[in-house]
Amino acid sequence: MLDMPHATVRDTIAHLLQKDAVFGRLPLSDLEAIATVMTYREFPKGSFIATRNDRGGILYLLVSGRAKLTIASPVGKELALSYVEPPALLGDIRDSGSRHRATDIIAVSDVEVLGIEARDLVHVISVQPELAVELIGSMSDRIHQLTTRLEDMAFHDATHRVKRVLLNIATASYEARGLPVVEGFTHYEIATLAGTSRETASRVVSNLARDGLVATKGRKIVVDLLGLRDALEAG
Repeated sequence: MLDMPHATVRDTIAHLLQKDAVFGRLPLSDLEAIATVMTYREFPKGSFIATRNDRGGILYLLVSGRAKLTIASPVGKELALSYVEPPALLGDIRDSGSRHRATDIIAVSDVEVLGIEARDLVHVISVQPELAVELIGSMSDRIHQLTTRLEDMAFHDATHRVKRVLLNIATASYEARGLPVVEGFTHYEIATLAGTSRETASRVVSNLARDGLVATKGRKIVVDLLGLRDALEAG
């Protein structure tokens, strides 16, 4: 928890909630009420925010930093389902007595999160039912993204999947900041999202740079969104 008076904690959390696409639609007075049942936590880079061995029961809101949702095999092979930046909802909202979580949630950088337990969320929704609609919409978007990812894994080769990852990240960056870039991602992280090897991801990026569809500047990849989208549609 933040080391400050309770009222200041509430006001700080309410301010953070205002920046979220789901909670931010509510009036400030409602956010201040919700803030009284939320907790603030910090996680250092590389630490687990939640693991698959945890039971559901806490919904996290990422407010700073970057995290990844991932699954690891018994032999340590990793499948990264997504890398997320704020504002983003993390974890499950079913009650804590039910089955384990679906993924590990790992801090890729130092992160800050807000947490709310399922029983408190149920109470909040009973007072503000429109919040349930926003939560359903957010979860539906996540399901759509994962379905698209599964489709790519099943029907397309590694080259196509790397292109799709680059296009998705750059498009999200353009919508958020007006810059079509893949920034702060290593080739390994791009590869894990594409379900392939780092060598394959590096080769695809190099080929795209040769074709003028991306330009690399250190760890920043500037993407020609229209050109890369046309290349994907062309097969």
